[in-house]
Amino acid sequence: MLLSVEEAQKIILGSVHPLNRIARVPLTQAYNHILAVDAHADTDVPPFTNSSMDGYAVLSRDVSNASDSSPVTLAIDGVIRAGHPQTEPVVPGHCYKIMTGAAVPDTADAVVPTEWTKPGADAGHVQILRPVMPNAHIRPRGEDMVQGQIVISQGSLITPPVLGMLATIGLQPVPIVQAPRVAILATGDELRAPDEPLPLGSIRNSNSYALYGAIVEAGGEPVLYPPVADDPKAINALFQRAAEECDLLVSSGGVSVGDFDFVKSVIEASGHLTLWRVNVKPGKPLAFGDVRGVPIIGLPGNPVSALVTFELFVRPTIRVMLGDSHWPRPCMRLPLAEDYTAVEDRRQYVRCRLLVEAQHLVLKPHLNQGSAVQSSWQDVDALMIVPEHTGPHRAGEELDTLLLSLSHIA
Repeated sequence: MLLSVEEAQKIILGSVHPLNRIARVPLTQAYNHILAVDAHADTDVPPFTNSSMDGYAVLSRDVSNASDSSPVTLAIDGVIRAGHPQTEPVVPGHCYKIMTGAAVPDTADAVVPTEWTKPGADAGHVQILRPVMPNAHIRPRGEDMVQGQIVISQGSLITPPVLGMLATIGLQPVPIVQAPRVAILATGDELRAPDEPLPLGSIRNSNSYALYGAIVEAGGEPVLYPPVADDPKAINALFQRAAEECDLLVSSGGVSVGDFDFVKSVIEASGHLTLWRVNVKPGKPLAFGDVRGVPIIGLPGNPVSALVTFELFVRPTIRVMLGDSHWPRPCMRLPLAEDYTAVEDRRQYVRCRLLVEAQHLVLKPHLNQGSAVQSSWQDVDALMIVPEHTGPHRAGEELDTLLLSLSHIA
């Protein structure tokens, strides 16, 4: 009996654990990694009370009756620029011209925006045309973060905004979870390197390079091994070598039931086979086990099958090894833009584009869902999940959808 996707995920993810290896990298190299520790604010942010507008730092009571018809005139005691604080306080009847981000001087309790003023009788005075409430247009010290506060939790993905926050709190270098080393192992007599000639019966080894990119995107460190022939001894030697050098092994090809599909038997002979075959289309012949205690996931050889099963099983494994508890992709129900009539005995993960129709997202399945049709993956935004033995599904019907990207929405 075939395992469900959820059962297979539970078995695989239950067999791996966060690596908890910490590396310290410059801020410029921390993007898309996982933060290894809680990050605390080393000071209040902002570290001083500052102006949120270009204007005039005032005593709010001085301008409480200001209006267009009866402006209040104040003497300007100076100009405060960002980075150049003023040590003298504001006194009644006076103000400072102040720039955005500059420190608000002592006693000033509000800033009047420049737009609410007009020039006074001379350069040393300004007319205030509107009243302001206390604390108006002021960013108080510690408004964003307070010294000692955990501002980014351990296990957080370092995104561009997080990079900015890490810089703000002075966390440099950044302690990150070291990426798992992921071996890319391709098997098949027919495989040739991209720059090699193609004799009759040969194909270029595309899976290794597609998986290389997918591993990088998932946060792993890919280790690319040369393809190996369909020979049990050669496959075992490659697996043993990779198990010494890597944290996770990912193979493609050789996991089905053909006479020259040896990956499953090599895993059984040299390690331990935990599961084989999953109720999914494309990608039924999936193997999982370990070699010398190192987990190995054997993906199918067809290019689309390899990428679909990578998305379902390898990417989550890498994220768990990184300590990411929020690894699942977003999943939502979306309507079909057109009929989808294929009915299968396995759950389908259908390659789709996302389109915007009448201000709503809709699914447009690729016309050719063949597991060897690489071009069908090029602009994929989502995988539509079609339960086994269901259909046909009509335009407008909603189905669960795994969102991969929003970069190609048309």
